[in-house]
Amino acid sequence: NGCGQKLGDADDRDVDKRGNLTDVRAECPACLPVVELERAGCKTWHLNPRSLTENSFARLRKQAKAYTEPDAQGRLTLRGIALDAGPGAEPVVARFGDWIIRHPDGRWSVRKAEAAGEVTR
Repeated sequence: NGCGQKLGDADDRDVDKRGNLTDVRAECPACLPVVELERAGCKTWHLNPRSLTENSFARLRKQAKAYTEPDAQGRLTLRGIALDAGPGAEPVVARFGDWIIRHPDGRWSVRKAEAAGEVTR
């Protein structure tokens, strides 16, 4: 339920009374910094093509634009989103696989998948 890295086998401690997996992201070295940001009051989103259609991104659409890059054939391909950082500021770019972080003071930041040791899919 985090970056996708394997943490080992699930056991009874990792499943709630209804049989759903509990949040084990704090056990993952790559996800722990994101969990700590959430505890500090930040809102986080793991950006992937499927998550762009989820309701949690509805509010982001007003502040985000598609981020495209050319593929090997030179065609523009959707690679993520660019978030408006305010007047005169460069947009904050998040590529698929990155974590988008909205800080309590309204700032945006991005935790890059590569920096976290994650595999970008």
